[in-house]
Parts: sequence; C-alpha cells; structure tokens
Amino acid sequence: MSIKSVHFQKLIIAVILLSIITYITWQLYVHWGTWLQLSITWQKQLNQGLSYLLQETSSRPFYAGTLLVAASFAYGFLHALGPGHGKLIITTYIATQATHLKQSVFISLLASLLQGVVAITLVSLVLILFQLSTKHLNQASLYAEQVSYLFVILLGSFLCFTALRHSWLISRSKQLTAPVIKRIQPLNQQVKLIAKPNSQIPQSLCGCGHQHVVSSVQIESSLKSKLLIILSMGARPCSGAILVLLFSYVVDVYLWGIIAALVMFVGTALTICLIAIFVHVMRDNAIRLSHLKGKTLSPYWGITLKIFAGIIFILIGVLMLQSVGLEQSASPLLR
Repeated sequence: MSIKSVHFQKLIIAVILLSIITYITWQLYVHWGTWLQLSITWQKQLNQGLSYLLQETSSRPFYAGTLLVAASFAYGFLHALGPGHGKLIITTYIATQATHLKQSVFISLLASLLQGVVAITLVSLVLILFQLSTKHLNQASLYAEQVSYLFVILLGSFLCFTALRHSWLISRSKQLTAPVIKRIQPLNQQVKLIAKPNSQIPQSLCGCGHQHVVSSVQIESSLKSKLLIILSMGARPCSGAILVLLFSYVVDVYLWGIIAALVMFVGTALTICLIAIFVHVMRDNAIRLSHLKGKTLSPYWGITLKIFAGIIFILIGVLMLQSVGLEQSASPLLR
C-alpha cells in the first residue's frame, strides 16, 4: 500500500470522526436549553431532598447518610452543567493552549477540590471559629468571589505577556541567525552550535521560527498559568455548598454537611473533567486534520490564540467584578 493511500485513508477516518463529533455537538447545542431547564428543576428537588436528609441524619445516620452522599454527588454533577465562569475558563484554556489530556483533567480536579475547601473553610471560620452571623458569611463569600475574578484578570494578563514575549524571542532569533544554509549538519552538531556559551540565540529557538525543545522559561510559565487557572476557578465558593453547610450547622449535623459538600465537589469535578476531555479531543482532532491536509501551523498562530484567550479572560474578570459591585450596591435597596 502506497504512502498516499495510507494518508488518504487517515484523512477519510478523520473526516468521519469530525463529522460525528460535529453532529453530536450540534445536537447538544440544539437541546442544551431544554436539558439546562431540566437540570435546574432537578437541582431544586435535590436541594429540598438534601435539607430533609440532613435533618434525618441525626435519627437515622446510616440510611439518611448514604442517601445524602448519593444526592450530594448528583447535585454536584448537575450543578456543574449550568453556566459558570469556571467552565468557560477551563474550556477556553484547553481549546487555545497546548496541554496534555492528563494535565487538563488534573487542573479540573484540583480546581474543584479547591472550591470545596474554600467553601468549607469560609463557613467554618465565620460561623464556628469567630461566631459571626450569616451576614458576615455572605460578605466573606463576596470577597472570595472578587479574589477569584482578580485571578482571572491576572491569568489573562499573564497569557498576553508570555505570548508577546514568545513573539519577541522568535523575531529576535530570526534577526540574529543568518538565513543562508551552507551545509546540512547532524542534529547533535546543531545542538552544540546553539548551546555555545558565546551564542546570543536562545537554546529553544533557531532561525527557522519553529521550536525544537521546551525551554525552562516556558515550563515555568506553563506551571504559573496552570496555578492561576486553578486559583481563578477554585477561589470562588459554590453557593449551593455554602447553603448545605449553613443548614447542617443550624440543625447541628455539621460533620454530615462537610461530607455532603466534599462529595458534591466530586460530582462537580467529574462533570468539568468530562467537559475538559471533550474540548481536548476536539482540539486534537482539528490539529490532526490540518496535519493530514499537509498544512503546517506557524508558531505565530499559537501566539495569536494565547493573546485571544488572555483578552477573553481579562474581559470575563472585569465583567464579573462589575457584576459583584452592582450586587453589593443594590443589596441595601433590597433589604
């Protein structure tokens, strides 16, 4: 079998897979509103069921506790299907950045875990340790939201800065490297030439405009961006978890409330991980399809996507901060 026929078969398979994924995506888009309304209805019913089960845990701990754990998991799974800045952040980041599947899942898990820890810490500090009122708990939750949105703005600014820096390094390497190729050398000799101490060219870049190795600076910036992703998603506590913890504190079953909140965020993490996997597969299929068609992507394409994602994150953070400010200014009028 010739190489052209093999490439043609791969192209056909990629087109079929892309068509199936596109059809599934279209069906999700068409019916998303109906499913979202159904999810909200189920969440309300689960909220009422959680309140009832928390009351029953004092008299029937094993039976009510088992049902409480199952209902909390279902609530977290359904709650993550609704709109939220966390899902928008993780999907935008995965769609525009070159990340591995394990890294995407790991980021989603850590962000969900941090969200649960923040909610439990806030309620424990305000109500139990400092013995403050629910008004102070509400205020602390708003402050945590503002911190989360500030992390979103910081993440967007960091992505724009690293993209512009990478663009400057590429243009600088092209200026420092002579475009004329005199002879072809083995790869190890080229690496030695690039890695000379007197050379002013960055080790991760040559004059061709493509990157051959990952530099330590990029690894450090990647770790920083992942940390900012986790903080921007996880620093904002879930309102549903706070209500469950608050009610469990009122009926004097706070330990069961902590268990319910943790299980709730396991369900949330599962939904976000599934969304992250879906976006990751879609991005990889698009890249493979472009390679099968013989198209090589310029390094400036990735830089443009990173700047685009950074601008989106900055706009999201600013809009969310303004919405929190409007809620705070309108709250005295509603009392």
